[in-house]
Amino acid sequence: MDSTVSVVMTTYCGEDPQELQDCLDSLLRQKRRPNEAIIVRGQNLPTELVNVISEFKRNASFEVRDISINEQGRGHARKIGVEIATSKFIAVLDADDIACPNRLSRQLEYLETNPSTDVVGGYIAEFETNPHFITSVRKVPTKLDDIRKMAHYRCPINHPTVMFRRDAVLDVGNYREIEYGEDYELWCRLLANGKSLANIPEILVKVRATELMTRRRGRKIARQEVQLQRAIVKSGFYGWGVAFGNLILRLPIRLLPKQFLKQIYQKILRS
Repeated sequence: MDSTVSVVMTTYCGEDPQELQDCLDSLLRQKRRPNEAIIVRGQNLPTELVNVISEFKRNASFEVRDISINEQGRGHARKIGVEIATSKFIAVLDADDIACPNRLSRQLEYLETNPSTDVVGGYIAEFETNPHFITSVRKVPTKLDDIRKMAHYRCPINHPTVMFRRDAVLDVGNYREIEYGEDYELWCRLLANGKSLANIPEILVKVRATELMTRRRGRKIARQEVQLQRAIVKSGFYGWGVAFGNLILRLPIRLLPKQFLKQIYQKILRS
């Protein structure tokens, strides 16, 4: 049975070398290491980040493929990563996140024992500076029907935790080259095409909560939110009625000051 796993990552200028180091170290600590890691990065990556990747390549017991591209957004980069991956299963990891040691083994076991499932994610634990001190946990529904319901108003899969069957994602057209929400749009497109999604009720990845709040506010994100809703409508998952309702709720939140956004994340969107 083909149980090979490729990890697809992206990294760009402006990211912290120590955070990238922590992320890559978490791959080296996996109970079930990947068959390959594909790092898709911007062409003008600073020397400090390039050195971290080079050191990782020297220490890894698996193949590491360092792919340099023009910076056209993460959707474009992930699309390339999926296309060139050689494994049956693909795991996504963000360059500033930390994978729990059992992440790959747990998801691979799930997909092997649930052959009808195309995508599986899990919970994320958020921290401020120290990954040993968790501030909140983002839980997501585990069953397909509940995932489908949640997808009408909110992303039902924590993207940094996802592992999927490469063929299933390619079958629906792979990641789209959109600036924001490329993961949410992909899950909706998969659901619209009859694919099966699931989540494991366990923490699989630790993420930096401060980074999430910084990336998800401002006028630029508000404009990209409109583009995202348009893309989901185009996928056929839901219509403009749902999309307009989502925009009415989401756009004011994107324009809130950071301190208010933090309260919303902690009290409403997290447990």
